Amino acid sequence: MPFRLEKLLSLRQKEEEALKNELNKVRVEIRRLEEEIEEVKNSKRFTEEQLRTGVQTGAQVAFLMYLIHMYDEHLKKLNLKLSNLRKIEEETLRAYLEKRTERRSFEKLKERYLRAQLIEADRKERIIIDEVALQKYIRNLEGQVRE
Repeated sequence: MPFRLEKLLSLRQKEEEALKNELNKVRVEIRRLEEEIEEVKNSKRFTEEQLRTGVQTGAQVAFLMYLIHMYDEHLKKLNLKLSNLRKIEEETLRAYLEKRTERRSFEKLKERYLRAQLIEADRKERIIIDEVALQKYIRNLEGQVRE
């Protein structure tokens, strides 16, 4: 008799795999965003160093100040986006771990079921072997009595 919850186990495996893939996508996006933040910070540092040299005209200084301000605004947006992605990662990880636990529970149930099936099959086989041995013993006794 097949395991009755096989379809549920298969469904849990597929759900777990989907969540794992989603988690990987979020983590890749987080890494990409972290790299972008680092690039913006480096660009801002370079602009600040240019501003410190003091060889620019008034218009260039104003432009560099505006550029630094824009870098700050862009960094704020990127950090907010990163924060939101980390929340999504946390929620997805929680859901993934929950699905993994459910799948493992179903696998343990399946293992117990299969173990019980093996024990039952072994028990039936032993009964048959015992019956055959008993019949052979009875035939041997009958053969000895006739002689």
